[in-house]
Amino acid sequence: MREFWNFLFSSKFSMLLLFVFIIVIASATFIENSYDTTTVRLLIFNTWWFELLIFILAMLYLVNMYRKNLFRKEKIPQLVFHLSFIIILLGAGITRYFGFEAYMHIGENEKVSTIYSKEPYLQIRTIGGEIQYASDRPLYFSQIQKNDFQLNFSLPNQIVIKYLDYIHSAKLVSTEGSEEINYVPEESDQKSPDVLVVAVISNGKAYKAHLIYDTTKYIQKFQEFNFDGLAIEMTYGPKPFEMPFSLQLERFTLGKYPGSDFPSSSESEVLLIDDRVNAREPHLIYKNNVLDYNGYRFFQTSYDDDEKGTILSVNYDYYGTHITYLGYILMVLGVLLIFFSKRSHYAQLDHKIKEIRAKRKALILGILCIFGASDFCYSQADNYNPIAWEHSDKFGHLMVQTYDGRFSSVYSLATDILHKLSGKNSFTTKKGKKLDVMQIFLGMHVDSEYWKEQKFIRIRNKELREMIGVSGKFASFNQIDHPDLAVQLRTLAQNAFQKKASEQTNFDKELLKVVERMNVFVMSTKGTFLRLFPVQTAINNKWVSYRDSLAMTPITGDLIKINEELQLPVLNGNNLMKTYFVSTVNGRKINDYSFSNKIIEHINTLQRTLTSAEIVPSETTIKLEVIYTKTRVFDYLKYIFALLSIVLLTLSFIENFAEKPGKKILTAIRVTVAIFIAAFLFQSAGIGLRWYLSSHAPWSNGYEVLLFVAWSAVLGGFYMLRYSTITLALTGLTASLLLMVAGLSYYDPQLTNLTPVLKSYWLIIHVGIITIGYSFLAISFMTGLFNIILQIITPEKKIRLYTLGIQESTYLNEKIMTIGMFLTLIGTFIGGVWANESWGRYWGWDPKETWSLIIVLIYSVVLHFKYIPQMKSALIFNIGSVISFGSVLMTFVGVNYYFTKGLHSYASDDAPVFPFWAWVGIIGIFLLIVSAIFKENVHTKMQQKQQ
Repeated sequence: MREFWNFLFSSKFSMLLLFVFIIVIASATFIENSYDTTTVRLLIFNTWWFELLIFILAMLYLVNMYRKNLFRKEKIPQLVFHLSFIIILLGAGITRYFGFEAYMHIGENEKVSTIYSKEPYLQIRTIGGEIQYASDRPLYFSQIQKNDFQLNFSLPNQIVIKYLDYIHSAKLVSTEGSEEINYVPEESDQKSPDVLVVAVISNGKAYKAHLIYDTTKYIQKFQEFNFDGLAIEMTYGPKPFEMPFSLQLERFTLGKYPGSDFPSSSESEVLLIDDRVNAREPHLIYKNNVLDYNGYRFFQTSYDDDEKGTILSVNYDYYGTHITYLGYILMVLGVLLIFFSKRSHYAQLDHKIKEIRAKRKALILGILCIFGASDFCYSQADNYNPIAWEHSDKFGHLMVQTYDGRFSSVYSLATDILHKLSGKNSFTTKKGKKLDVMQIFLGMHVDSEYWKEQKFIRIRNKELREMIGVSGKFASFNQIDHPDLAVQLRTLAQNAFQKKASEQTNFDKELLKVVERMNVFVMSTKGTFLRLFPVQTAINNKWVSYRDSLAMTPITGDLIKINEELQLPVLNGNNLMKTYFVSTVNGRKINDYSFSNKIIEHINTLQRTLTSAEIVPSETTIKLEVIYTKTRVFDYLKYIFALLSIVLLTLSFIENFAEKPGKKILTAIRVTVAIFIAAFLFQSAGIGLRWYLSSHAPWSNGYEVLLFVAWSAVLGGFYMLRYSTITLALTGLTASLLLMVAGLSYYDPQLTNLTPVLKSYWLIIHVGIITIGYSFLAISFMTGLFNIILQIITPEKKIRLYTLGIQESTYLNEKIMTIGMFLTLIGTFIGGVWANESWGRYWGWDPKETWSLIIVLIYSVVLHFKYIPQMKSALIFNIGSVISFGSVLMTFVGVNYYFTKGLHSYASDDAPVFPFWAWVGIIGIFLLIVSAIFKENVHTKMQQKQQ
């Protein structure tokens, strides 16, 4: 019996149960993606057994804290850290059982004290509402479980309501010759209101009722029913509650980005009225600016379509939130104490590394990298005379308004268009004329027929290339738009578009992309993207292209002086641009662009005069944006970091093998590290410039997050440089791979505006910390993989030497993993603070939240392997560091790009196709792990024989 209790309270059983918990919550995210959030809550998160599992884990957690003697004075750092989770769980429990969330709708000049629950209830009342009842508990309906319920009401006669059916996204269908109402599930992707079908039983007779539930509405209207004289009203949806005070909406304001309908901000000016204390207080509520009063918190959530009313989310959870926040504070304090305590296991790792290093130095492997080209050639002879580089570059410094209202340089626009068409940065004719982005872009406007003949539209699919009749990877517009082929391609594209994404073949997907590239080409030649001209009468700072009807409107005021030099029939954007294009053609003939340069100056003057200086970027900012786009910082760095990593790995290999490494090797290592520092400064400048140009922290989409993780990885490498140059080399390789992935077509490098919910300092802290944490976990992955490879290549005659090297590197890996886990943990819970300050809920088992928690739990298990005798080997720890990184990839790639449900869609780009090379990598890692395990078993048997 004693053995049973020892096992029950052992670290082994706790980790086994924790592993079960991880599988449960991970499975929940897949169930949610396949069905819906309600189903997974009813199946897992809202069940008694899930709460019991968490309770048992908490009790085991406390027992193991006692058994590990964490209540001693010298263990205070570990005690504070571990105890914080108990406090967080306590706060979460209070929130779950005593807190609630609701919504509040207020029209302008309307005074409201009623809020509506987030949870749906079944409500019934007599006509006029003299008698009204609601179900005692919220009613949710699963797509895979039984949903039976029975409610009894006295209205005034006894009425029984029984569940019949719940139809998700229902569609009304009529049966010919029948008056019976019938709903069926909507087969298309279009979302429709749900329908709850119930039986109303009165005086022994049953009647069927259909209750419509529109999940997009915060208030559901009562529906009238008359069952043989029984007149009642019923609804299924949010339940009303009265607050002891009221809010009156004075004014709602929706801010938009200049020249677009994209919302940039929303705010509600409200008057708080509390007759209990004769209070009348004005308040302003907007994203990340919360109204707190009497335990209630009000958040700006949405608004009416006519922008005459506001919708606020309401949270009542004073004690749960504050206790949870206390847990967060203690958690951060515990991490800091562990880092700075000289008695912690983290600090002891330094001594272990030094002890092993004194015996020998670790060995490393070299890694090769393949470089690619950056431009493409036109294979036919031509005598094309492009517009001069100096002048086209000047045109590239003009401002243009993008589709989402952002002001950008024409150079950036041209770069985006060329990347879309060809994926390249330049074009070289057969005669050796290398044209840059602006020469191509301007040429498409003034020499469109010529560019229709050039092969610079990329086609990746071999079958599609064969159909078009091209041998290389590029085709011309005229080849694709050939009369004999255009109709066939159009039909195929229409069929591909009508298919579900999962049913589209590679041919279908590439064909749709080629059609998009063709449309971009046509729009470019017609000047559609050149929104250069401000509309004088626009109230939202709208700019239009010269072909827009608004560009025909005469320019008035002091700007009419521009025409004294130009002598246009009418001074407007259309005439100004046409005159400019003609002048460039003439300037090319005589090699004199002075008149064209004048027109560019006039356009610039017009832009800055008709638009407020507070909205448009300064000329310095535009110059910096052009420099940023031209330098292609991150394109070059992926090769620089790869090359430096190879050199540093090679030098470290030689240095570690030599008993007395020569001064030349040591000098070469120092020089390589110095170049690494220069490359990192170049990378930092690129990150900083992108931050400045976009006016927000550079982690709002997949591309930016990869850039920041790459930067953080190199920063982490420098932090660990005092232990090993190997780590810096591995972080450089990690950064190179991340930048290569960021350069793939499905990550968008464009500078864009932020959605309102992302404008928060809590978000900056949250994403900043968590992405640096990801960087350290990526370094841990590379270090673990490196150690596994060392295990495989260990020669029989040097087992002892290599074993010591692997052990040293493993201790270093443990330090790296500890830092990464702590930062990811802190970043995850600060994300909870951001969520709570943005919409009033710090944890809701959203897929992103769940997988962020899984990262922390999995890495915690790996870091606690040392407490299980069978799991204490260096190889098992390194395998754990490699496999665990899959949770990071799942959180970043899987949740952001493949899961369709959850609150993190604002951080997602288009879902990329899971690449073939990723499968090859996964299989390769699996084979390495198997080989390492086999090799270790061989070494173990050899050592046993020797003994």
